[in-house]
This record gives sequence, C-alpha cells and structure tokens, in this order.
Amino acid sequence: MDHLISVLHIDDEITFLELIKRYMKGVGNNELTIYSLTDPFQVFEVLESHSIDVIITDYQMPGMDGLELLQQLRTQNNTIPVIFLTGRGREEVAIQALNLGANHYLEKRGEIKMLCGELYHIIRQVVHHEQMERALIESEERYRIIFNESPVSLWEEDFSLVKQYFQSLKAQSVSDLRRYLEQNPEEVAKLSKMVRIINVNNTTLKLYNARTKEEFYAGLPAFFNDQALELFKEELNALFNGETVYQSEFPGYKLTGEMIDVIVRLSVIPGYEDTLEKVIVSVIDITDQKQVENTLRRQKEELSEFAHFISHDINNCLTLIEGYIGLLDLDYDASTIIDHQVDYMKRLMSRSLMLADAGLSIEKNAVVDLNHLVKRVAKVTIPKTISFLVQPLPSVLCDEERLAQVFKNLFENAVIHGIPNKISVQSVNDDEGVFILILNDGTPIPQEIQNQIFDYGFSTSKDSMGLGLPIVKKIIEAHGWKIAVHSNSERTLFQIKIPMI
Repeated sequence: MDHLISVLHIDDEITFLELIKRYMKGVGNNELTIYSLTDPFQVFEVLESHSIDVIITDYQMPGMDGLELLQQLRTQNNTIPVIFLTGRGREEVAIQALNLGANHYLEKRGEIKMLCGELYHIIRQVVHHEQMERALIESEERYRIIFNESPVSLWEEDFSLVKQYFQSLKAQSVSDLRRYLEQNPEEVAKLSKMVRIINVNNTTLKLYNARTKEEFYAGLPAFFNDQALELFKEELNALFNGETVYQSEFPGYKLTGEMIDVIVRLSVIPGYEDTLEKVIVSVIDITDQKQVENTLRRQKEELSEFAHFISHDINNCLTLIEGYIGLLDLDYDASTIIDHQVDYMKRLMSRSLMLADAGLSIEKNAVVDLNHLVKRVAKVTIPKTISFLVQPLPSVLCDEERLAQVFKNLFENAVIHGIPNKISVQSVNDDEGVFILILNDGTPIPQEIQNQIFDYGFSTSKDSMGLGLPIVKKIIEAHGWKIAVHSNSERTLFQIKIPMI
C-alpha cells in the first residue's frame, strides 16, 4: 500500500485503546494513523471530519454496542470495513457481526504483541479488499478480473425488465408490492423470468458443483423452489421500495441436490439505481458456521441434562443428611452450622440449574401481558415497605415462565443490594423496538463495576453467589433481546431492548 491507513478504534476501556495504539505504531511500521474513541456515539462525527479507511470496534460498550454501531453504519449504506476486536468471544456474536456486514472478528486474547501483529495484517487485508471493491466499480476491465477470481460466489444480474414492471405497477397505483404479490402469487414466477443472469464467477461454479457455466445455467430451474421464491419476493420488495442492498440467510441446494446454508446479498451497482441494469448477488456458504451453532446448542442441552441428573442425586443425599442430623444428639451451634451448609448447597444447586437452563432455546409460545406478569412477580418479591409503580406495558411474544424469572431476579437484586424506597417499571417505543425500563432509587451501582455485574460469580456481597444477573442476561439473549444497565446517583436503570419484528 502506498498511503497511510487511517484507523478509527472504538473501545470503552481507555487504557486498552492507548496500549493498542502504542503497539500498533511499532508493528505497523508507521503505516497506520489511529484515532481512538471511548464513546461510540462520536463515530459519525469523526467520519464526517476525517477520511477513515477502517473501523475497529469492541462489542460490549455502554449505550451502544458494536453490533448496533455496525447496523447503523450499514443502514446508512456506509460500507467502510469494520473489524470486531472484543473480549466477549461468543460464537453467536461473531455470526451476528458477520451477518450484519462485519469484515472480520478477532478476540482479545494471547500476548499483546502477537494480537497487534494479527490485527495489523487483518487491517491491511480488509483495506486492500475495500480498495478492490472500489476498483470493481471504477474500472470495467479490472472489475472482470476481480469478479472472476473472487473467493466469494458472485452473480451479475440484470433487473431492468423488473424495474420496468415496477414502474407499470406504480402507474396503476400499486404502492405495496408485498400485498400485491400475496394477492397475485403467479406474478412471482413471472418476475423471476424477467431477471437475466449476465455472468457468474468461478467460485460460483465450484460452490454449486458445476463443471461449466452451461451446466450451471441448465441447472438453474432446480434452484427456484418454494423457499427460493420466498427469498426472491423479499428481494423484489426491497428493490420496489428503493433499497439498493438486501441480505438474507437462505437454505440453498447444489446441482447434486446437497443442501447448503448461505447468506445471499443483493447490491445494486452505484449509477444503476434508476435502471437496475447491473446488480451483483454474492453468495457466502455458512454451512460450517451453522453446524457449529447446532453443535453449541446440543452441548448446552447436554450440559443442562447432566446438571439436572447430578442435582437430583445430590439432593437425595442432602435429604438423607438432613434426616440423620435430626436423629443425632448435637449441640445447638453444630446443628445450626450443618443446617446452614446444607441449605447453602441446595440454593447453590438451584441457582446453578437455572443458569444451565437459561441459555437453552426458549419457547416463544405465548403472547404475555407484561402488566399482569410484572405485578404478579412484584407481589411476592417486593416488600410492602417499598413503593412499586407499573406504567402501562405492552404484550410480548415470549417464554412466560423464563421472563417471570427475569423480573424476579431483577426485583430481588434491587431489594437486596439497592435497598430502594421506590421501584418502577415502564416502557418506551422507538423505531428500533420496545424498551422495558426497570428503575429504582436505591444505592447506585458504582461506575467501575457496571460492566461486570452480568459476569458469572461476580458479586459485591459475600453472601451472594453472583448468579442472579447472569441468569437474567442469558434468558434475555435467548429471546433474541438485549439488556443493559445504567446507574448514577439519582437512579439505577435496567433496560431490556425488544427489537421490532
């Protein structure tokens, strides 16, 4: 590369930002200009005032996590490369990031110099890839070379006839294409025949086990099954509404009939928005990633089953111990100590089982009125000496039993650790979804530990096992939701974000 690479690094840990900046200066041979931010909300201001080549972001940050930042960038059609560098190494986060358009995912682990060396090479790689994509647009000749040799399956398609058909529908006052296609399902197949596949690259032939392009084109009718037509309908709806990028996960099939899981991304080449004459469709095989997801899910289920099996046997033993203690002639102190230890072991096993079960796939099988659920839980967990207020809450699709457990743990945490005078629950709506807010006016959570309270075993009380809030977080994430905490001298707020479906 013949120019300095401008890097914007976002992480809420300022010491880590400085450490990375110093090491990268040596590792990168002064090729990098690094701008550091602790506040993800300032990213867009920096992008307006500086020419940035690549963004490096942490995942878990106060106010806005890395996935939300990436989603906002891509929503604004900002294609700047994004690298996740995070200590929260979870498979599902990596998959979400890649699905949203992240270019790479790297965990904060190992010796710092080696980490920075790997990060430096990734930066060069993604910036180089971004330059290649720009060259694809700027030069037709260079575009052809990149197109054919790309490691990603690429299809060049012409939607111009589809665009003309859209215009005729709009002239007939059709404004909702999805409804129109539901009322006229035969139109979907008709529109699919209007799309011309101009070219596919070599990787596409390899992906679908085709020896030649002729063989590939001959096998295309087999691709257009019911699932493919459903995906095609969503692509059409996006284009009809003026969108230039659409992405979806999709079960595809090779020419041999073998099923593969793929991410299909449709992008209108800039300059062709009015005609849709040049559209690039990329297909990324994520079959291995899906297998990893399934393996992790099975492992969680096996862990939960094993935990229940062990708990059953240990509880039987503890019951016998309790029974025989009653038959022994022990002094009061000894009996009290033994009873206390038996009770603690039972509570520890109960909490451990809840933690093991919390990460399992939940059943969103009921539309639950949160007003009734929250009041029911509060009645048995919040003392009458504490004022409790519920403002109107929505009904949500959820696992009612698991969600009741969430509110129980949050209320108990507030009562025990916050000792508040007032607890309230309310909701706020915006374009992204619904936010359920659980507030209390008790002792605030110190700023320096707010990022730790969802960690397993973390507690500020020697009598607490530190499992309540991790259970809450696992249940919330199993629903596909998010939870965050914000605490200051005035109030402590737990915020549950339920995305818009």
